[in-house]
Amino acid sequence: RTSKTSPTGPRSMEPRPRVESSGALNDVYVKSQEHLLRPTSENPLPTSVPPPSAGMAGLIGVRHVLIVIGLPERGKCFIAQRLSKYLYFFHGAEVKLFDVAEYMGCQPVDIGHAAQPQDECRIEASANTLTRDLKLFLNSSGEAARRAGGNMTVPVPRNCQTAQARAAERAMAAAREEIQNTEQHLLVDEADRRRKNVDSGKVAIIFTSDGMGSFYEKWACTSKERRRWAAETIQSDKRLGAKVIFIEVIVNSAKLMEQNLLSKIRHERRLSRGAEARESRDSRQSREGEENARGIAVPSSPATPGRPTRASSSRNHGYGSGYDWSAAAAEALEESDDIPPRLVREFHARVNRFARVYVSLQEDGSEDDLSYIKLINYGDKVVTNRMHGYLRMRIAQFLSVIHPTPHVIYLSRHGQSEYNVLGKLGGNPPLSPAGQEYARRLAQWVPRHIFYQHGVLTKCRLWTSSLQRTILTATHIPHPIVPASSFDSPDGISSPPRRGSHETDAATPSGGTPSHRFRSRQRSRQLPPRYLQGDEGVLNEPVWEQMSPRVYRNLDEIFAGECEGMTYEEIQHSFPSEAKMRATDKIGFRYPRGESYLDILARLDPLVHELESYHEPLLLVSHQAVLRLLYSYLMGKPRHQAPKVEIPLHTVIRITYDGWNPPYEERFVLGPTAKGIRNDGTIDEGVLEDGQTNL
Repeated sequence: RTSKTSPTGPRSMEPRPRVESSGALNDVYVKSQEHLLRPTSENPLPTSVPPPSAGMAGLIGVRHVLIVIGLPERGKCFIAQRLSKYLYFFHGAEVKLFDVAEYMGCQPVDIGHAAQPQDECRIEASANTLTRDLKLFLNSSGEAARRAGGNMTVPVPRNCQTAQARAAERAMAAAREEIQNTEQHLLVDEADRRRKNVDSGKVAIIFTSDGMGSFYEKWACTSKERRRWAAETIQSDKRLGAKVIFIEVIVNSAKLMEQNLLSKIRHERRLSRGAEARESRDSRQSREGEENARGIAVPSSPATPGRPTRASSSRNHGYGSGYDWSAAAAEALEESDDIPPRLVREFHARVNRFARVYVSLQEDGSEDDLSYIKLINYGDKVVTNRMHGYLRMRIAQFLSVIHPTPHVIYLSRHGQSEYNVLGKLGGNPPLSPAGQEYARRLAQWVPRHIFYQHGVLTKCRLWTSSLQRTILTATHIPHPIVPASSFDSPDGISSPPRRGSHETDAATPSGGTPSHRFRSRQRSRQLPPRYLQGDEGVLNEPVWEQMSPRVYRNLDEIFAGECEGMTYEEIQHSFPSEAKMRATDKIGFRYPRGESYLDILARLDPLVHELESYHEPLLLVSHQAVLRLLYSYLMGKPRHQAPKVEIPLHTVIRITYDGWNPPYEERFVLGPTAKGIRNDGTIDEGVLEDGQTNL
């Protein structure tokens, strides 16, 4: 299991801008196209930059400023992070996150007291600092933007008569001399607004990770006046050419609020425990080093992480009372899995103090000139205003499907195919004997490890591609029809079937426990329930079909075009130049008459919207190239690293993430492993397979 966490330290007294970026694209076209852009005798004046391809188009160069607003503890940080990851990974946009809380200087203004002159000066200074960094980002013109505008820089001959006088039989030499005797001329100046749509586009996302402490900050936009100021600040600078969109996160469901709160406090408690454990370990090692230097033996004992203290827990959020609610709640969670009702009531009372002075986006006509989205209960209801244009509609669509409740995604390659045995690419081959064995083992593993999440019967889903090797891999997985009431019962249908003493826990292949528990018993809003008919044809209780198979062509393996059915050695022999370009640029290389990784991104985009909307665990059986991209997106890895991700055969990868915790993965090796497979794809029964997960 791998986990990514980054505890934050105490805030500095000076404004400390922490601006995260998704990473600007270094190229505006794939490297395998570079040879087509060089001058030749036939084409002495080539296109400097080709049209944008799928995944490289970005957002057609338009600049946007997205401001995420709302009451405290509504998931604004979650919305900003997910939106940033999506726009970068699938659309190639250059995205930066601006956290208002990190620009604050001294102690935040208490909600119960009027702002003092010194507070107003600090608020003004922090707003100016963020504005400065925001404009620097939007106005920056990197190498990618300059290269994208290459077609607007054209060569003009210094001596036009020279070219006209050359003989036709010296065409190649003349073309080379022509290129040498040219100077660059800007057809459209770099400052001209007509160049604004040539790069990958820039998106600045402004949010706050401390909704209480930064409530009065200008960029928090918690009132009509602050929102008007933010919009005018951006729109008054014509050089920016940026569009402002407000995204208001509204959560009026008490259940959703408590779920978010519980997840966040558990996350902060883990961060605190991790920090304390590291400090204790470092202190012990330092002490041991000193004692050992003096020749004194020191017994070693494992560090015991303590409970969060006020210094290590979350900020006071400007309550003014000195009471650390988060620390008290974290201590209460030591004794139970739920926050005590008294603390929940106290939290709601404190948030209500902010609600009395917070002003929501108005629908009375006073803010109709603004572009905004009101996201109510994470997609239950979405209100949009003046949302015209490609990016705005994509944002609205994506926001309508994401939610901060836990996601559990299982990724599995198909079992070994006959083409895998031969080392061939693509095609539609059946499974080898080893692949068939994996299909049987997967069918045994799924009911125990996916149907039940921490002992609770859970609705589950299954996706495969349209190629037979994925369908055959999932063909033995059972699809029981389960009454809907079984999922709503307090303890599910029953406990999972008993296992032998030699079998490991379903969710802990390493013997430990997951970093957080969860229950996914919410019904999907997208899939209506189906019903069983009684003897008289009367509709009875609604039911759910576990692992109901859904086939998507979007999940098919990368199409190798003219290289389909060939081995890499055959490609090297038949297409040496193509093989060289593929080695240079694996993500952008397109097989002759085939696909590239960027083409796969385009067809995965709509599926990711559906995947993000699910509340149920999903098993996805697909192919190596497709799973590399999905894995990289879910784990937050740069997409240029996707072609190097290892997705082994006969292994299930479980990825868990929610609105507060970073994604982490667990890998279950079901086998047969490479050690137990002969060269012809059959299984060597006499070989003991190491590292295999018990079924």
